Amino acid sequence: MGTSPSSAALPVNSSVPVQGAANANGYTHTIASGESLYTIARKYDVTTQAIVHANGLSSPDKIIVGQKIVIPGRSDLMTSAPIQVASASPQTTTTTLPAARPSNLSGSNVLQTAATPAPSATPTPATTPAQATPAPAPTQVASVPPAEPVASGSDTFRWPVSGRVITDFAASRGTGINIDVPEGSTVKAAENGTVIYVGSGVEGYGNLVLIRHPNGYVSAYAHLKSMSVAKGAVVNRGDAIGAVGATGSVSRPQLHFELRKGATPVDPVPLLAS
Repeated sequence: MGTSPSSAALPVNSSVPVQGAANANGYTHTIASGESLYTIARKYDVTTQAIVHANGLSSPDKIIVGQKIVIPGRSDLMTSAPIQVASASPQTTTTTLPAARPSNLSGSNVLQTAATPAPSATPTPATTPAQATPAPAPTQVASVPPAEPVASGSDTFRWPVSGRVITDFAASRGTGINIDVPEGSTVKAAENGTVIYVGSGVEGYGNLVLIRHPNGYVSAYAHLKSMSVAKGAVVNRGDAIGAVGATGSVSRPQLHFELRKGATPVDPVPLLAS
């Protein structure tokens, strides 16, 4: 990403090894959609470089879906069931955020979010035997789920910072825009919503905050110096969420801002207030 993030998916490269060299101390993993060497290394508690070396890869991003790679030093897994990555169920709220190079971040699985949690099930009362005297029913206290944010009523998003656009949507290859802002400037939420990701696990983006909005959009704020919100927090339009920095793959302070309708990136400029 940097000032010109790429939206190209990983190319199918016939020169990529289909499987690493035989390794008596390794375990074979088949690469699934959305995985990167970073996420695979973290799953098996090994380093990315160790996987690259064990499989003779020329680069960590030269992998393809369906490719079999050797996980070095995990011979303990060869006689046990393979590690499974649980997929999001309709009753959980998760954000799919693969730790990948910026060129992989425009895939359909980057900013997808699962359905909101289902309401808590009502406890089923125990059956009382006919011959027994029914005990007084305990007092039930209804749990109140957190209030879901509602749209502010504006038909546009607010600018998260004030500054000059130095990389537009086209130049970023259809991911977002980069805004030139002094380091430490306050970054504000573009609209009411729920914070669904706070961290630095997406390679190239540095410190990153994602907010899901009631109108179906997700906004992303990258390269932050600091982050002042937590995952699950409900924020209002204009609330401070962090400060401008130069983390990730950029060399000077700026804000990378994205808007996605579901998982599809859109040009944010026409949707921002004039």
